[in-house]
Amino acid sequence: MLGVLYIVATPIGNLRDLSPRAKQVLEQADIIFCEDTRKTRALLNHLGIKKSISCLESFYEHNQEQKIPKALNWLNQGKILALTTDSGTPTISDPGAKLVLACHQAKIRVVPIPGPSAITASLSASGFSADRFLFLGFLPAKASERKKVLEKYKNFEEQIVIFEAPHRLKKTITDVLEIFGDRQICLARELTKMFEELKVMRLSELKEELENKEVLGEITIIIRGAGKVI
Repeated sequence: MLGVLYIVATPIGNLRDLSPRAKQVLEQADIIFCEDTRKTRALLNHLGIKKSISCLESFYEHNQEQKIPKALNWLNQGKILALTTDSGTPTISDPGAKLVLACHQAKIRVVPIPGPSAITASLSASGFSADRFLFLGFLPAKASERKKVLEKYKNFEEQIVIFEAPHRLKKTITDVLEIFGDRQICLARELTKMFEELKVMRLSELKEELENKEVLGEITIIIRGAGKVI
């Protein structure tokens, strides 16, 4: 009998956000594919789940091609595999989609275990309509490529959601202001963590605020759509 691949969403900050079902799957999994074995080990320890070192398999952007055949081999042996990321839902701006597709092609059952996501968490608390939105993930690090992406979507009428690293936040906000104009945005930082910050303001206001401020942590930005500027 073939095994099963579970896609397990893990907390984006507060460990109490992990669902009972996700805990059960992590307990039962023979192998856990994780972006960072140290972070997954810390989560397992918090949950009181004991796993041997051999049960945790690193799986990230630069080694996934080599690890997929290994995963398929285990699954063909009837093993139960769980795919996790450092935080949030696997395959969303994180590696994993190629493994999932390979499982579908091999007729191996794939089961999602839904849970935390910075996208839905920030949208729900933004006050902006989330009936329809566009998720762009992380914008390119190179300025010319980033501006090209922004130009492509500057007339999109619904909300746009992006992730950004702290060290690139100032440059990204400057580029968005230049290309999109002075729209309202929601900045969500360190969601569910001790220093959680959620603010709604205009791009120009945020740009001014960031001039003499160092920002740390995980950042999600929601930009009001072109058809919803107020």
